[in-house]
Amino acid sequence: MDIVATIPAYVECRILRRVNRFVVEVEAEGEHILAHNTNTGRLLDVLVPGRLGLCRPLERPGRTRYRLFAVEYAGGFAVIDTRLQEEAFARAVELGLIPWLRSCRVASWRPRLGSSVLDLLLDCRDGRVYVETKSAVLMGPNATAMYPDCPTPRGRRHIRELIEHASRGYRVALVFIAALPGARRFKPNPEGDPEIPGLIARATRAGVLVKAVGMDFDPEQHGVRLYNTDLPVALD
Repeated sequence: MDIVATIPAYVECRILRRVNRFVVEVEAEGEHILAHNTNTGRLLDVLVPGRLGLCRPLERPGRTRYRLFAVEYAGGFAVIDTRLQEEAFARAVELGLIPWLRSCRVASWRPRLGSSVLDLLLDCRDGRVYVETKSAVLMGPNATAMYPDCPTPRGRRHIRELIEHASRGYRVALVFIAALPGARRFKPNPEGDPEIPGLIARATRAGVLVKAVGMDFDPEQHGVRLYNTDLPVALD
């Protein structure tokens, strides 16, 4: 289990309520404050009032003074901050920890491909790979991380674009980041969005590399821990 991103300074907070998609009210340092949330999923079994969270002070505080990046979950901490998930995955690539991307390095962030803006462009020994990551912070039966937890027009559009790029000969990857403690596999969630499983199946047939990795947050080491570099992906 490798630490792939460190958070040297953070404070513990207590979840009070979700104000909207991007703002969560928390109690920290003896007062009620607003924290920024980058994850637009519903997170109904994660953002539970009373649960312990971890917040990072913002460099430029405004309405929100902190960013909520992790929440206590199943005896550990789930990483809900999608930016931190991406950064941790990119760092794992750079460190050569992802076996199926071992010859790669990060060439750029937010690369444009046609009309799409993806998350990462990797330079690999055998060519370039465009990567789109998705946050899977929903635990289903049998320790199965799932995506999505609600309807996602944006997610559907992204997967359709990946299918189109793959059909044109580009190497593209769709990586689900199971940012929950103890995930053993990944599966698309038809209850969240009934179109997503079929789209992911289409993507694999079109040549999109569909993968999943497992990570969580280790407060003792102040870092995001990569505990599985290749979770089984179930598309049945």
